[in-house]
Amino acid sequence: MQAETQDLDQLPVAEQSSAIEQVPIIDVEYLFQDSASSAAREAIDQIAEACRTWGFFQVINHGISNARIEQVWRQTHALFALPLEEKLGIVRSRENPWGFYNNELTKNQRDKKEVFDFTREGIDPIYGQSNRWPAGHPEFKAAMMGYLEACTGLSLKLLEAFCLGLDLPADFMRNDFADRHTGFVRLNYYPVRDPMADMPVDHQPVADLGIHHHTDAGALTVLLQDEVSGLQVYRDGFWYDIPTLPGALVINTGDMMQVWSNDIYKAAIHRVLAMDARERYSIPFFFNPAADCKVCPLPSVIGDESPALYNPIEWGIFRGKRSDGDYADYGSEVQIYQYRK
Repeated sequence: MQAETQDLDQLPVAEQSSAIEQVPIIDVEYLFQDSASSAAREAIDQIAEACRTWGFFQVINHGISNARIEQVWRQTHALFALPLEEKLGIVRSRENPWGFYNNELTKNQRDKKEVFDFTREGIDPIYGQSNRWPAGHPEFKAAMMGYLEACTGLSLKLLEAFCLGLDLPADFMRNDFADRHTGFVRLNYYPVRDPMADMPVDHQPVADLGIHHHTDAGALTVLLQDEVSGLQVYRDGFWYDIPTLPGALVINTGDMMQVWSNDIYKAAIHRVLAMDARERYSIPFFFNPAADCKVCPLPSVIGDESPALYNPIEWGIFRGKRSDGDYADYGSEVQIYQYRK
């Protein structure tokens, strides 16, 4: 991945209804039962192929119950329905990225959305901060922390599949995650009306996309999206719609997985359209390594004919710089091409 020479958001949408025929839907049930079975091997191979081509796939039979998902949706809707004054009481800052925000940037372009971010309980090891929760809503915190733990379990299984697809032992990367990961959940609300419409903004008065094009910084992302479409993935000069599929979760690879795989797995470029007729909600879980993890190409993907393409990346530092760019314009947002040899 090199520095961009054109604005990808200006490129056309492919002439097709969705990417459903190209972006695979993978049944991962057997990853939880017998990873050595032929059914599990088929899923692992499908995951590896999706990571090599699209960087996107959807999973079914993923082990996160409908009841848990419905509970999270209820609490998400309730949070964003709170009065603005109450939400601003838990607003994020440059020093503490956890909480509510309605003026976020992606690559220094303002997004038309509201967000709420939270991570594991306690003091996080990157920022030295802790979660902000809306006061008087204990059921919200309980639902969200339960969902984070459920996503962690699924992500660890997917990580095993990613390793097996790179001819590594299933648990090769587990120590960089497991009980030390720095993953977090984001609640996204994409309103029809710009949330900053009546407020002064010091960067880009008009927000023309829900989220501008980007790649995710970490290892992989688990996305729960509602029935309203808007997510698009970029490939070969065109944008493709990612369909909404009841009961499925969308998975995409991130920057660190592209570095670990030495460009075999692609960090998918994606965006979300601005809502102009109906509001939309989505909930990504960003599965990120331990704060002290040094990310570099894995031993199975480098050799005399395939040298390492990246210098080591200190994850905690990289993540801190990336979140700075989400909060405000502090210069060019850090990208992995800056670490290429």
